[in-house]
Amino acid sequence: MDAISRIETFEARVPLPQPLSVGTAQITHRTYSVVRITTNDGLVGIGYCYSRGLPISKLIDDVMTPVAIGKDSKSPDVVRKLILGFNWQSSEHGTVTSGVSAIDIALHDIAGKRAGISVSKMLGGTVTEVPIYSVVGYHYGENEVGLEEEIHHALERGIKSFKIVVGARDPQRDANRLRTQRSLVGDSAYIAVDAFRTFGTLENAIARVNLIKEYGISFVEDPFLESEGKLAIALRDATGVQVSFGESLASSKMAEQVIDYNQVDVLRIDALVIGGVNEFIKAANYAHAKGKSYATHIHSEIHAQLAPLTSNMYPGGLEYLDPRYEIDLFHHLLHKPLQIRAGNAIISSEPGFGIAWDMEAVKRFAS
Repeated sequence: MDAISRIETFEARVPLPQPLSVGTAQITHRTYSVVRITTNDGLVGIGYCYSRGLPISKLIDDVMTPVAIGKDSKSPDVVRKLILGFNWQSSEHGTVTSGVSAIDIALHDIAGKRAGISVSKMLGGTVTEVPIYSVVGYHYGENEVGLEEEIHHALERGIKSFKIVVGARDPQRDANRLRTQRSLVGDSAYIAVDAFRTFGTLENAIARVNLIKEYGISFVEDPFLESEGKLAIALRDATGVQVSFGESLASSKMAEQVIDYNQVDVLRIDALVIGGVNEFIKAANYAHAKGKSYATHIHSEIHAQLAPLTSNMYPGGLEYLDPRYEIDLFHHLLHKPLQIRAGNAIISSEPGFGIAWDMEAVKRFAS
């Protein structure tokens, strides 16, 4: 048995160049819980999750590591279930499953390295690249010059699909931004919007979506809290625009429930929250069986390896935040970020997940 012999964690806290408004909050850092697992045969795998300032590394150290040490590194699903079983009181809480996801990602990284191939190829993937959509518009300037520059830069890179942040104090500002974007990208481009749960009431959501839907909205992401699925249904029925949420769902069973209640049209899945690789695939496959697509949540290096294992990814592609704009700061922990060519993410062929970790940077941001 290739047992897990050591688990190390690093809580990397990377400062933003300027404070960022995300929904109703303003953040100054991006935080990542990085997990490095070593087996008794000397293999090393690295996983991570987006910790949002929560003490996930401490949770892994104090609660999960004692369960995982000595277990078979070739059985990530068994390890996941053992950890969740030990933490049964909070086993389907996103904080717990984020830590479990980081461990699962590290174990799959080890499996790929043991096999000498990428995780995607190891699990049956055959393609070498996947399309992406670019998320734009996080910063509201005095005018749309910054937004236009983001869009032009994405188009120059061959990116044809987009998601734009909405939720301005003045709804007309969002309409102006959507009009600007549509005029730049053309009629055939996919454009989704992210409301960051800021709409509040159903009446406000209906009014805002009706104001922008003429610009061809693929879906409205997170118009409400994920627990307010009935409001999402009512918004879809009133506007005819698809709704999307799910990035905080902590298991594939949770994803099944929101699909069965028809509360979502495009399921959002985050492999670094839902429990790791197999839970991601289960959720995507269940959505497919019910005639629905799914969209990923950031973490493009991980999701690029998993998307080829499914057949129902949102046609706009994989979610992507360009490092140029310093919104997601994951690239500061790497020697080389995800490579983009002609609007597609290039799937690393290196063994494991193929992420070029800069562990010195990880340690520096964790100190």
